[in-house]
Amino acid sequence: MESASTDPLATNPPIVLIHGLWLTPRSWEHWKERYERDGYEVITPAYPGFEVEVEVEALREDPSPIANLRVPETLAHLESVIRELDPPPFLMGRCRPSSSTTRSPTP
Repeated sequence: MESASTDPLATNPPIVLIHGLWLTPRSWEHWKERYERDGYEVITPAYPGFEVEVEVEALREDPSPIANLRVPETLAHLESVIRELDPPPFLMGRCRPSSSTTRSPTP
């Protein structure tokens, strides 16, 4: 009889893809589809103030959604998303979030 796998990757932990400051969750759309096809739950959280999907082109025309965005609030928001996940997720970020992912919460 085979024993249960002890490989932590056997259950496909969730993946959190964190966009850069001048981007939106849409920047990950192709990667999100790819990882979901491979059996992963993929979360692409928006920054605070991006509750309604902001298109990149619109953000470049009117940057007001990010005008008052601050690192502590952004990190707190992302941390709240990450802490809800079980098992702990893989984190991937681009640009500004790259430093955020290295400071991610641990369970």
